[in-house]
Amino acid sequence: MMINTIRQGDCLDLIKELPDSSIDCIITDPPYFLGVTHNGQKGTYSDLIIMKPFFEGLFFQMERVLKKCGHLYMFCDWRTYPFLYPIAEKYISVKNLLVWYKGMSGGNQYGHSHEFIIFAAKGVVNMGGENTIRHLPGFSHGAKKTNGEKQHPTQKTVEIIEFLTLNSTKEGDVVLDCFLGSGTTAIAAIKNNRNYIGFELQDRYVKLSQDRIGKYTGEEKRIENYKQESNLFFNGSND
Repeated sequence: MMINTIRQGDCLDLIKELPDSSIDCIITDPPYFLGVTHNGQKGTYSDLIIMKPFFEGLFFQMERVLKKCGHLYMFCDWRTYPFLYPIAEKYISVKNLLVWYKGMSGGNQYGHSHEFIIFAAKGVVNMGGENTIRHLPGFSHGAKKTNGEKQHPTQKTVEIIEFLTLNSTKEGDVVLDCFLGSGTTAIAAIKNNRNYIGFELQDRYVKLSQDRIGKYTGEEKRIENYKQESNLFFNGSND
């Protein structure tokens, strides 16, 4: 199994190539098909019905590749959660629904201030904390300072992916993202000494992910070399 790679193609085909019980954690953000989708187009409810066989297959495969006691996080919203929950529960135990409060937003039908994250796991889970994440703002409320401008319509911040990664993995673990998009899951993994595998279908987002990862690792290497050459007390990690 090749780790720290981006593979281009249909995630349902690519995940079938992964060995059983080979992944420690899955963090992924599938197209919602309602509102703004990954290609920026308006979706309809019928899109969800059409996609049911796809998600049936995907959840089956995600459960298969997860290790014993592995965790799964899947982003969704208030419209897609009722569709995804019963499918997920058929294959893996859904433990909770996390609420990521991104910051107050405007609108004349109440603002969209949060996203949901389905949390599922194999085996017994013993985690503290609460299911509302309030301390990590979205792009419209300060995240641009640390993430730069959004380069993908549904891009998540490094901070929220890092939060989930640190809660559910240890150094050296493998994190899978079936819809890599702009590469944020890979960057969060690299930043915290985890390994990653990313699947992405569209050419432009494969290139975007490669560019972002290359920029991040290049900067980290330059900083590390500078510290070593400066004779500072430095242990060679990227923390």
